[in-house]
Amino acid sequence: MKKLMYALLFLLSLSMLSACGGKSSKHSSEEAARILDSIRQAAIADSLNQIQQSNKSGRGVKAASVDTMQMVVDNRGNVVGRYVRTNGTTYTVSVQDDYDVPKAGNRIVTFRAKNGQGILYTKRTHVNIRQQPNTESSVLTQISFKKGHTPETYPCLGKVNDWYKIIVKGKEGYVRQDLVIWDGMDSF
Repeated sequence: MKKLMYALLFLLSLSMLSACGGKSSKHSSEEAARILDSIRQAAIADSLNQIQQSNKSGRGVKAASVDTMQMVVDNRGNVVGRYVRTNGTTYTVSVQDDYDVPKAGNRIVTFRAKNGQGILYTKRTHVNIRQQPNTESSVLTQISFKKGHTPETYPCLGKVNDWYKIIVKGKEGYVRQDLVIWDGMDSF
């Protein structure tokens, strides 16, 4: 229902913008642009709120929370994809695109970084991997990202406060949560 409301408001704003174009008052055109911007902001805030509420209630969502995500896993434990929704006899999953898989032979599992599930990657250059989960600890190695390249992924071994435990080049260390991205699966 909210999506329909946002779509209608968006279309109304667009029609106001086009009606205010040409020789109409500049003030009306600016007002229509402000309305359109506020509708976009409200839609973004609503989407983020829905993601947070879905994660709190245990229902699956396409987008990841900071370090918890529902995944569809087959009976052998292989990750099929990120859980999106349930449809009758199938689950919709997301890898790079969304697609349906049968419920039979698959189940929904909540992955958590603190349990050592998922992967980590960065889109920054020169991220320090430290011996202990604090900034005073010595640097063991670094990970980085080159623009235009596929990011390297690393297994998540757990989480301590705001630090992920990671393994890089055979060394176990810690990286600050705000410097990397956690995901339930590698889809690069």
